[in-house]
Amino acid sequence: MSTESLNRTSNIEISEKKSKVIRLSPRKVNIDVLKKRVIVAKKKEALQSKIILLTFCISLGILGYLVG
Repeated sequence: MSTESLNRTSNIEISEKKSKVIRLSPRKVNIDVLKKRVIVAKKKEALQSKIILLTFCISLGILGYLVG
């Protein structure tokens, strides 16, 4: 082995980017946004349950009309 290759590998410098420590601040949570998301989700669930109930009633009415 030649000494040139050994000298070349020993001259590797550590980059400054790796030595820097990145500090992340804790994220703040907006309570109003979370409450709004919960309210929207509950409204969506209520609407879905109303649509299912309405569909059941209409199909039952149509079935009763056809049979009777």
